Amino acid sequence: MFNNVSFDLFSAFSTVISIDTIFRLANNWNSVWDNSITSKDRLLIQRTATFIFIPIGVFFHELGHAITTWLFGGQVVEFQWRVFWGYVVPRGNFTPEEIWWIAFSGNLISIALGIFGLIAIFFLTKAIIQELFYTFAIVELVYSLIFYPIFSFTAFRGDWLTIYNFSIQPYAQITLGFHILLLLSLWYITKSQWLLKYLKMPNYSHNSQDICQRNAIIETPRLILCEFRRSHVAGLVEILAKPEVMRFSPTGVMSPEETIITMQSFLDSYVKYGYGKWAVIYRETGQLIGYCGITFEEIEGKKENQLGYRFDPGFWGQGLATEAANACLDYAFNTLKLKSVWAIVEPENTASIRVLKKLGMEFVKESLSFAKVVQIYRKNTNNVNKN
Repeated sequence: MFNNVSFDLFSAFSTVISIDTIFRLANNWNSVWDNSITSKDRLLIQRTATFIFIPIGVFFHELGHAITTWLFGGQVVEFQWRVFWGYVVPRGNFTPEEIWWIAFSGNLISIALGIFGLIAIFFLTKAIIQELFYTFAIVELVYSLIFYPIFSFTAFRGDWLTIYNFSIQPYAQITLGFHILLLLSLWYITKSQWLLKYLKMPNYSHNSQDICQRNAIIETPRLILCEFRRSHVAGLVEILAKPEVMRFSPTGVMSPEETIITMQSFLDSYVKYGYGKWAVIYRETGQLIGYCGITFEEIEGKKENQLGYRFDPGFWGQGLATEAANACLDYAFNTLKLKSVWAIVEPENTASIRVLKKLGMEFVKESLSFAKVVQIYRKNTNNVNKN
């Protein structure tokens, strides 16, 4: 099932990604290593760890086999490093114990490299370099402790068939104990994110609740609204790429680049006006589920404060849009002291029209926006209690 040709095809595909990563890293060198970490920087660093550092680890893995072979007085008939995989063919009169050590040595190097990557983080101060070593360490350990052993026993080839030859005592038995201990440690580090917290490294998961709650603008029973951060990019890209979300948007479905530009407009609004479209975090899970807020937009040639929101379809029909928008209106009138808030909606968007009416917003007129017929709603300070 698995032969050298299939491994070479996999390696060739991965090498293409490696070359692409090198070019991307070169083109973005200054921005990657500055003090501002963006989602783009983080993705590139993770690719660097996986597609540039891991092949180096593969080379040292095979070198470990070769060095042990020479130490036992043998010869290396063939040394193959094919970027993402390799093998060593030893020759000599080896004892069963020496054969075991030759098989284990490469894997010992791989495990040591992963552990070294984790230890190195304690001596690094730059967050992006910590991210680089952390990603490399986790990928290297997952490959060495989980993927390669499973592959060896399912494909019936590989070092771990020899390593777990229990007739060679006590090496296999001792290895099993350490293997289980390392797996439990790896599980704990990744699941609890203990290392990230201890070193105060950023948690780059989709769960944004902790960061958002510390900087909350508005809190409701089910939601937290805060200013968008770079860490929200991936979640917002996913939401704004869904056709059902963008059905009534003049832009339509957004590409990742367009989403980044849109988020930047939110950030610019915070600086210029002190408010804007805010990230909406679902309190129960800490997940980014959309945005809601007020921006200073042009309506029929005049600048007005306009309410706007979009939510992930998985959270529709639960009253969350009403909950978030009502809190934003309350903030607009009671904190920002705005005189009026407007909203534009297409007549076919009956769900949003129901929300606006629940908020106590009153129909003003029909108009044209982006060559489409729209309805304009408004709520003034003199009718803030009419909802």
